[in-house]
This record gives sequence, structure tokens and C-alpha cells, in this order.
Amino acid sequence: MTMTVLSSLTMVASDRAAMRVRGIGSMRQKLIDRIGDQIELAKATEAGLPFQRIKYRRVRDLESEEVTETAVKTRIRPWWTQDRDGSVLLWIKYGNQVLELQRGKPAIRVASAADLVGTLETVQAAVRAGELDKVIEAAVNQFKKRFNK
Repeated sequence: MTMTVLSSLTMVASDRAAMRVRGIGSMRQKLIDRIGDQIELAKATEAGLPFQRIKYRRVRDLESEEVTETAVKTRIRPWWTQDRDGSVLLWIKYGNQVLELQRGKPAIRVASAADLVGTLETVQAAVRAGELDKVIEAAVNQFKKRFNK
């Protein structure tokens, strides 16, 4: 019995469609990135500086068919506001939806604007640990329902 080249490889059953579907990992990473933007915005606000996120967009020149990437500045809206008592109310958003971290309590009260960066870093660590996976999936499913009427 002779051994063929293909028999030296490990063959497995797989579903290509399942591999293409964006999983909770990519949803989690999207939220981590947006919280990172909020951290940078909070640092810039504390320092009194403006902050704009830079995205790269591909632009095709119609005459030469050449594709180039150009930097585009996008405005980041803060997820927080100053409360009447001087504390800061912070919302965590996935897309345009406010995530309800506890039932009936979508906002986080932060003692002062100086503590905002630390609080955002704590939430970012919780997202990395997977503590908000169910909340993220619920927000995505609610978003999908609007298109499946």
C-alpha cells in the first residue's frame, strides 16, 4: 500500500458559511474600538484639545483607474454628559443603541470628569473579558428585527 501526498494532510469537515458569519468576537472588537475612541476623546477633552478619529477611505480616480487611500477625519460624539450635581452620566453604545448594562439602568454615574477615562477603561476590560456578550447580542438582534418586518 503506497502513501499518497494527500493522505499526509489532515482532512476535516467544515462549513464555509459558518466561517463567514461574523461572530461575537468581531462584535466585541467593534465595541472595544469605539470605547477606545471615547477614551481618546475624554483625554483630549480633559486636556482642552479637539479630537477627531481618522478613517481611511479608498478613492478611485476615474481617468487613471488608480485607487488611493485618503485620510478622512470623522467627528466622535461623546457618550457622556454632565449631571446637575457635578457628576458625569456615561452611556455605552453599540452602533446607535444604548446598551442596558443592568435592567432599567442604562447609564453609569461617574463621580467627576477626571474619573471618566478610568471608568471607560474598566468597561473596555469587561467587554474584553466577555461580560457584555449577551447585551451586545441582544442589541444586534434588536437591530436585525427592524429590517425583518
